Order: sequence, then structure tokens, then C-alpha cells
Amino acid sequence: MSYNPFEVPQSIEPPVFEPLAGQPALASRSQRLLGAFVDGILMSIISFAISAALGLSPLLTPNVKISFGGQMLQSILGVVAFLLVHGYLLFTQGQTVGNCVLGIRIADARTGQLLPFTRVYIIRYLWLTPLALLIPFLPPGLVVLLGSIVGFINVGDSLLIFGKDRRCLHDYLAGSIVVPARRQPPARPAQGI
Repeated sequence: MSYNPFEVPQSIEPPVFEPLAGQPALASRSQRLLGAFVDGILMSIISFAISAALGLSPLLTPNVKISFGGQMLQSILGVVAFLLVHGYLLFTQGQTVGNCVLGIRIADARTGQLLPFTRVYIIRYLWLTPLALLIPFLPPGLVVLLGSIVGFINVGDSLLIFGKDRRCLHDYLAGSIVVPARRQPPARPAQGI
């Protein structure tokens, strides 16, 4: 039996990752920060493009009033855009685009393996969504208050990275850690007689 690089793989299991030799078991704080920065810039550009395409960008159309339906459409399109940009990498490698660029990945804190997609996406990335969904139903004064509360929660979430475990609040909620990653080269099939 010979090795055929064009042969259909016998298994569709996700790739195996290992921390790089000589590196700490956890990703550095700067790697995580830069990864989040890359993801934030990427998603900001996409969000702006969605708002502009819908005619709902305050930068392009001053004094625009965004209806509840417009807000919901923007939110749904934002979730879809996030999944289109990051979904495949999150599902197969435990990485966002920023994590991939920085060579880090999200792993289960107990096993070091990939997290199930629902834990990595819903718990790590959508955990504040229920609060955001309340905004259209609140009077303007409470919207500002809720926005401030969400902002403080986000800041607190981010500041937890400076703890010994280098884990944010969303990491504790999802049972995840962020570790250096290296893709293992694919194993060659055994040469038979």
C-alpha cells in the first residue's frame, strides 16, 4: 500500500494540538490581548460594513433612527458574520482568526482538548447577549445604565486575565483555557506489503 496525498482521509477527527516545547502551558497575556485586538478590528470592519449596507450607520447617515427591527437585523447579521468568519476555525481548531494569527487556541481546562462548539461559542462569546437583548425594551435612562453595567462586566471579565490562571470570566464560565498551539503534521498511513 502506498501513500496517496489525494486520498480521502479515513477519519474526520479534529487535528491534535500540543503546546510548543519549552513554552508555558497557558498562552501569554499579550498573545491573548493581541488575538482579541485582531478579532475586534476584523469584526468592527464587518459590523460597519453591515450597518452601511443596511443604511443604519450613524457615521454615513447622521441622525438616523434605528428601529427595533433594524437593531434585531443588525444583531442577527452580526452573529451570522461572526460564525462565517470564526465558526469553522472554532469548531475544528478551537481558534478565532486572531488566535490563529497569534498561534494560540481555546481548550478544555480539564482535558486540554477542543471544547464542544456550544461551549466555546454560546458560553464564551454569547454570554452577555441576554442583557443586550433587553436594551430595545428599556427606557433611555435604563439603556444607559444597562450599557454601563455591561461595560463594567466586560472590563471585569478582561481584568481577570491578570490572575494567576490567566483566565477571563468567560473562560471560567465555559471551563476553558487558552494555550499555545501547534498543529501536528498529519500521520502518514502505515506502509503495507
